[in-house]
Amino acid sequence: MDHDDSCNAVQCIDGSGKDIKSSEKIPGGEKQNLPEEPTLSEGCAPSKPKSAKKQKTTEEESTTKEKIGNAQQINKEQNKSKTNTNPTNRQISNASAHYMSDDDDNENNSNNKSFARITRSSLFSSKLSIRFDDSDEEENSSYTSWAQRDIAEYRNGYPDVRQYPQIKDNYKFYANKMPSFPHGDYIDNIHDKWFGDYHRLEIHHGYIQWLFPLQEKGLNFSAEPLQKHEIELIKNDMKALKRILTSYILMLDFYGFELVNEKTGEIRRLPNDNYKSRFRNLNTSSHNYLRITRILKCLGEFDYEHLKFPFLEQILRESITENTLPNCLRSCKDYWIETLKSRDERRAIRFYARELIDYQKKGIKPPQSHCAVRPTTSATKKPKQSPSKTMKQRNDSD
Repeated sequence: MDHDDSCNAVQCIDGSGKDIKSSEKIPGGEKQNLPEEPTLSEGCAPSKPKSAKKQKTTEEESTTKEKIGNAQQINKEQNKSKTNTNPTNRQISNASAHYMSDDDDNENNSNNKSFARITRSSLFSSKLSIRFDDSDEEENSSYTSWAQRDIAEYRNGYPDVRQYPQIKDNYKFYANKMPSFPHGDYIDNIHDKWFGDYHRLEIHHGYIQWLFPLQEKGLNFSAEPLQKHEIELIKNDMKALKRILTSYILMLDFYGFELVNEKTGEIRRLPNDNYKSRFRNLNTSSHNYLRITRILKCLGEFDYEHLKFPFLEQILRESITENTLPNCLRSCKDYWIETLKSRDERRAIRFYARELIDYQKKGIKPPQSHCAVRPTTSATKKPKQSPSKTMKQRNDSD
């Protein structure tokens, strides 16, 4: 099952993280007697108000009128959308239209700004209650039973997935020999023409499986699952491998970031205030969280595992310290961190998250120089320096 296409309900959460129950009892309520409430004498039945039937009928009529009014309003809005003669816009679903409303077009909408402030405020206490435990077996989440099974298959290289030697669509796509489907293009054209086209990247839901293929079957039936022999073909084709990095840069820009260093994976906000509208979109469009899970998994299938740790570090800083992406924190904890193949890296990034939360609880901001300490592992791909020598340098610097 493809995590990107089938788990919208899993990762979408409310602001408080708890269900609101109207039946909640007031402390001490059971022991209090209301003296003003008269007690009926034995054998006397309460008299039924004469207007009860009439009142019930009136309530039913008002409810019916309300439903009819809502239906008429919905039909009126749907008729307005049908008047658009643009063929591209006619294909956009109501859900896509909602995503579009969170983008740059409504940047100056005061209602949207108010919603963003309310969301961040309501998530503050919930954010601080999220626990980043070190254990890989016991996670504080209602989603972990599914997530652990899914991530275990990924970390183990999908050992039970059946291979089809005749399938080479993903390699041909990254070799720029075939376009993506549906309504796609060749990879070089996507990198050139789609970069910065935030509207298209938001509402088009068929390209992500091509740009970041996985050894899982998704809901885009035009995209084949990634085959193990395709992974080797792409790794041995330097141009194809470089295109995967370019795809990552494309999506970083869409989310409001830019890649600073290809070797270390360091990222930062887009310059000036260009990141703000992108952050608002990312903070309110949860389907992008599913895309990010896919992106991180795909990077790990090739030679880009080292890009994950700096990405997660930046997301945690924005979510906890800067409070610009608070809605991302749950997905970051439950899914994105879990895509790290190194247990030491997972523990290091969780420790960093706990540090940021501690700073936040104390009401102080961590120093600019404060960053996550990345353990030196084989996943960092630093052949020029041996792990033992690097560890020695770290100990000397400490």
